[in-house]
Amino acid sequence: MKNILVVDNDPIMLHTFVGLLKSHSSFLQVRSATNVQTTLEILSREDIHVLITGMHIPEMEAFELLSLLGADYPSTRVIFMTNNASSMLRAKIKQMASVIHFDQALDISMLTKRIFTELQIDYGGQIRGLTLSSFLQMLELEGRSCTLQITAKGKTGSIYISNGKPAAAKMGLLTGKPAALHILTWENVLIDIDYASSERPREINTSLMNMLLESGRMVDEKQSQRPNQRKHNRYDCLVGVDYDISDWTYQCYMRDISEGGAYIETEQPIKVGQHLTVSLTSPVLERTCAIKGKVVRRDPKGIGVRFENLTLQQKQMIRCLTETRCSPISGPAEQPSVVDEDLSHQE
Repeated sequence: MKNILVVDNDPIMLHTFVGLLKSHSSFLQVRSATNVQTTLEILSREDIHVLITGMHIPEMEAFELLSLLGADYPSTRVIFMTNNASSMLRAKIKQMASVIHFDQALDISMLTKRIFTELQIDYGGQIRGLTLSSFLQMLELEGRSCTLQITAKGKTGSIYISNGKPAAAKMGLLTGKPAALHILTWENVLIDIDYASSERPREINTSLMNMLLESGRMVDEKQSQRPNQRKHNRYDCLVGVDYDISDWTYQCYMRDISEGGAYIETEQPIKVGQHLTVSLTSPVLERTCAIKGKVVRRDPKGIGVRFENLTLQQKQMIRCLTETRCSPISGPAEQPSVVDEDLSHQE
């Protein structure tokens, strides 16, 4: 993971910018600061690879920050974004070797490409909707080398591919083959690709096909050993939803749903125990369906929401959605839904 720090005085612009960068790649860990003092505190305790600033920072304050960075953190690359900067500031920026000047930069894709270039990441984009096993077999056929950053409902892991073959892996404290096997059991994954060459010691000597067979056996064993305590059938999906908290509306994605609750991908700092209202919208539904719920789980990628006091009409709307836009999850091969576990423990 590469650390990015965004500095801006405008909290709304800062929040928007951080969210856009986070959505582009799992290779980036995005931080934020609203002033020079907070920026220096973050720099003192974290290794920041790229710092982005200048959008709404006053010129004198911006120049002070650039001077401090050049003197104390010369290895941190700075992307300085301006809108009609003065000729004096432009001249000062050009004298700073570590500063990249974006004048009136409005194209977020161009900015992210430059960030990846500075970080030496040959970004190959994101893949969703394809199983990890299928994608690994495609890489093996083509003999590609790359790093895969894989996420699935709050879990993150990496698999390093050399000439089409898994060479190393990392997931939490696990490394090598155990990490790769664990990642291969995940469902509904998001894959970020870095095609830049990465020299790593080989940790895996098992063929891909044998690993796929072994991970399949692991899934079967988990299904046979773990009783299904869920009260409601759970369905995988990718549906855009809104949720309201304290008169604020947030846009997000729902990744699974049942009559008991749902898992929602969101970057908002929502705490366990908070109440919210989820609004389901879909072309298959006649109108928006608003459902009250409570957050019962929080992970880095999203929240588990338990629905409260569903009416018959709300249940019918959920069933309509699951029948037309979702696919059933056959069993607890993946980590059980904490939403449904929470319900079962209370009964």
